[in-house]
Amino acid sequence: MKLKVKIKDTGLTIEKIKIPSDATVETLIKELIQKDLMNTNFAEGLTVKGHGSAPLAALRLQSLFAEDGKMEIHNTDMKITVTHKKEEQNTLAGQKLLDYSKVILTTGKLCGMTEEICVNEGTLFYIQQHHQQYLVRWEDTGIEFFHFRNQYDDAFREADREPFLRVELKTRAALTPEELKWIRSIMFPSREKRNPLIHIDRNLLSQELLDDIAMLIHRLVVITGKFKTNEEALDGRVHHMPAYVQVGEQCSVGYITREQLDAIRG
Repeated sequence: MKLKVKIKDTGLTIEKIKIPSDATVETLIKELIQKDLMNTNFAEGLTVKGHGSAPLAALRLQSLFAEDGKMEIHNTDMKITVTHKKEEQNTLAGQKLLDYSKVILTTGKLCGMTEEICVNEGTLFYIQQHHQQYLVRWEDTGIEFFHFRNQYDDAFREADREPFLRVELKTRAALTPEELKWIRSIMFPSREKRNPLIHIDRNLLSQELLDDIAMLIHRLVVITGKFKTNEEALDGRVHHMPAYVQVGEQCSVGYITREQLDAIRG
């Protein structure tokens, strides 16, 4: 993907660079040093705004950009502002030869679970996978994904939300001819509302991102399965929101309050 990088240390440098879509922040920093765009002595202690002390090698660039397409890396010596200009319109993901099987499988499982347990429209889920944190919203039209740090307030809006990723779910009858053609390229179209249409900037699309989508949807399956076992309906519109938290080898499923989320944000 193509990025504009603004580096402010003892001076100001603005450059455009090209980097693989699955690159990490650590990869970007090494690239900047290699191109003599930043002083290696200033690279110590760099962190990504909104992600605390998360290791740079664990943060993939494509998952960090805010709604305005920007992210910030900084320490006491310098500030790096990275801009990724999105296409004017998101596109239906399907222009690359990628393996969608995990997304299809987990989406099917989730849809099956929602037929067995009531998941109210507008339910918000909190998912923490090690250093990565997300809010995921269940709607009648599909699933919306928000960055916890950069899109927190957006996830709670009743309208005009702008998720960084949306998986629209449609019945076969509701698919447009173009959508039906694409669905047929990855799966046999379902008559039920189980056909996943992935809406995202095509420049961000990669196999790694698809696997991340499948992982997040699987976490929703785990949550709904736990609540089904306990015979509880899911309604994240209330004070308590369903949550999945994994840190290291330990994971837990339960409720989290808005106050707890506010505290996590700091």
